Amino acid sequence: MDEWLQASADVEEAAALTAQLVAIRSYPGEEGGVQRAVAAWLTAQGLQAELLPMQNDRPNVIARVENGPGPTLLLNGHTDTVLAAQGWSCDPWQGKREGDIFYGLGAADMKSGVAAAMLATRALDRARDRWRGTVIFTSVVDEEAYSIGARALVDMRLQADYCVVTESGWETPTLGAVGKVLVRADITGKAAHGSWPEQGINAAVEAAKLIARLDEMPLGAHPRLRATQCVLSLHSGNEQYVITVPEKAQFTINRHIVPGEDGESVLAEMRHLANGLNSPAQFAFTIDPPYYPAWELPADHPFAGRFAVAYAAEVGHAPTWTYGSGVADTNYFAADLGIPSVQFGPHGGAFHQKDEWVDVRSIAGTVRVLLRLATDVLR
Repeated sequence: MDEWLQASADVEEAAALTAQLVAIRSYPGEEGGVQRAVAAWLTAQGLQAELLPMQNDRPNVIARVENGPGPTLLLNGHTDTVLAAQGWSCDPWQGKREGDIFYGLGAADMKSGVAAAMLATRALDRARDRWRGTVIFTSVVDEEAYSIGARALVDMRLQADYCVVTESGWETPTLGAVGKVLVRADITGKAAHGSWPEQGINAAVEAAKLIARLDEMPLGAHPRLRATQCVLSLHSGNEQYVITVPEKAQFTINRHIVPGEDGESVLAEMRHLANGLNSPAQFAFTIDPPYYPAWELPADHPFAGRFAVAYAAEVGHAPTWTYGSGVADTNYFAADLGIPSVQFGPHGGAFHQKDEWVDVRSIAGTVRVLLRLATDVLR
């Protein structure tokens, strides 16, 4: 078993594959090139990779390894990156290697995780005598923006018994995360001459009254996750100077929710708060994309336990579970599709900053964890 694991997770191959993916610029909306490279690599390794078309040359990649009856394990990652920050010490796409550290845009978030999932899928395809069931590899687009790639998999009702999203998290695998509700409030008042404001209904003032009372709105409670809310924007009046009482106003709130809350419960709270103002204005509330449900896998769930065994065999100690304060595609697989999920991948840092990095040894280590886990749960 150990010889097979070592042979399946060569550090230099993992580093080279990561660098190959990093070298292809893939801002949200520009993922076509890197996704075709992922599919081409899988095909060259003897796997059947399919490009699932979506809008504007932004395909998802999916590869299935079917090996008789048994459970299904989903390995998922995204290939889009944020925009390059200022001040890089190297070319963000060509990157640079210093010892075991590779610097490059998307190196940690999360092309190294995609590379680890690709290598693990190939290894399982070549060692079918060690497991039974199905492995599904998916590489998706747009996670850094609206998650249209993951949403497409949800819409096609992709089925699996277990899921690992290989986002960076070597030291602290993730068992849950907050969700996200982006609430847009549209306030309608009544226009009037600014010299006689009593003849109108000032939408800006009425919006401000509601914003001033947002702290009265209850946030969900959870022992491991923290609900928050933040006003992101407030607009009212005309862009051109006019002496007119603002008839329209709009503000947007970013609300992080915990299990037990959802979009409808947040809208109900907003409507209740607005009704309590006894305002002459009209309030309408809408959920704008992207929306992410909250998720959590109990630490005593069998899949969490089996992951912990695979992790400890590689790292030498039990995992220290973490719970995310941000959202990722895992939210959709765990909450919308109901798949027991863990978020875990290579060790890296400087996310969304200059000189993003990944420890190349941990890419190979992630492959070994995935292989140990797969040969345990796929029986």
